[in-house]
Amino acid sequence: MEDISKDPGFLQTVLDSIQDSIKIIDKDFNILFTNKKGEAIAKKLSKDMMGKKCYEEFYHTGEECAFCVTQKVFDTGEPADITYTAKKNGKPRLMEISVYPLRNIEGGIGWAVEIVRDITELRKEIAYESMFENIISHDERMVEIFQLIGSVAKTDSTVLIKGETGTGKELVARAIHLHSKRKDKKFVAINCGAITDTLLESELFGHERGAFTGADIKRIGKFELANNGTIFLDEIGNISEAMQMKILRVLQEGELTRVGGNDLIHVNVRVIAATNIDLENAVKERKFREDLFYRINVIPIELPPLRERRGDIPLLADYFLEYYREQIGKDVRTIGKEAMNSMIKYNWPGNIRELRNLIERAVILAKGKEIVSIDIPSLKRGRIAEDTGVQLKEWVRVYERDYLAKILKQYKGNLSLTAEHSGIDTRTLYRKMREYHLQKEDYK
Repeated sequence: MEDISKDPGFLQTVLDSIQDSIKIIDKDFNILFTNKKGEAIAKKLSKDMMGKKCYEEFYHTGEECAFCVTQKVFDTGEPADITYTAKKNGKPRLMEISVYPLRNIEGGIGWAVEIVRDITELRKEIAYESMFENIISHDERMVEIFQLIGSVAKTDSTVLIKGETGTGKELVARAIHLHSKRKDKKFVAINCGAITDTLLESELFGHERGAFTGADIKRIGKFELANNGTIFLDEIGNISEAMQMKILRVLQEGELTRVGGNDLIHVNVRVIAATNIDLENAVKERKFREDLFYRINVIPIELPPLRERRGDIPLLADYFLEYYREQIGKDVRTIGKEAMNSMIKYNWPGNIRELRNLIERAVILAKGKEIVSIDIPSLKRGRIAEDTGVQLKEWVRVYERDYLAKILKQYKGNLSLTAEHSGIDTRTLYRKMREYHLQKEDYK
């Protein structure tokens, strides 16, 4: 059998068949090799780029972040990668750059291989496989809940969703409704713990005209509004015993009376309740009716807090980053390693809602195209509140980065003038810009 690997054009043919951009550069950033995909990105033939600087031929296309990661590989001798967003035909694409060191015969780093890959569709597939409606997770416990939702949705059984504030109880309730035979009917949600008893009764059951001062017209309640559909009673553990009894009657008899009325109104409603307190303990302490508890606890679903599913934090953070990047219209491309590590270590008392709010703030505060630790000071404050020395150091870093960003903007990205104005040399300025993820292109 012929050994085709000895064919001089064999390696070139193999590399040209790969749909990723591949290039080999030396320590002076001179291009030594580019495959067909690399030629397509640069819009030049490989032979016309040989010996030229890679950052002159490629990084103007949106790969500017590759320059820093390749420099890091030459400095450390370790492989590195980064993701960034580039526009192709006017549409944002998520790209991944992986850089690997190539050693010479003495064992030193002589060259580097840069591989640029479009991972937009791959990330969409991962997100899709990890998503049930708008619930995102690849945690084993959550995957079991996804399966349970699919089974529960086919029935009309009452469901009790348990979990801390911010764990996504309403999302689970909506997912059950959307996969049920009632999906074409209304889904009505109400937070029972946020309303006083008097108002809650009117909200749930409605009222007749003249039932109380200010009741100028007849009003249909949430149970009637959700007839033949689903009603979601959030924070049901916080309602009074009198209100518990009235809700129990609707569940048992399927009928209600409006406030100030006498007529019985029949309703066909699926009830999904949720609570962030231990209802079993509340029953023991006689703070919650035992009969109502057993009536709503037919199918319990318990959502784990975010601190017990830390593997989901990067997945959720990336999802929210993409969402707020589009909503806010700011080109923040990725979350830095140090910032992500801080998120993974944090305990998240507010759970997913707190993470979502944090990412929104970070996108707004970010000075560059990457969210870094300085952009999430609330996590830093939460973990080092007692260490005033560390706090001071962090706020000095915040001030220094903001100052450099201001001067860069003043001189439209001119590094020499920025360094001179700041009283530092350009080498120090470049190092600090890398440390703070500042790029001169953002200030031109």
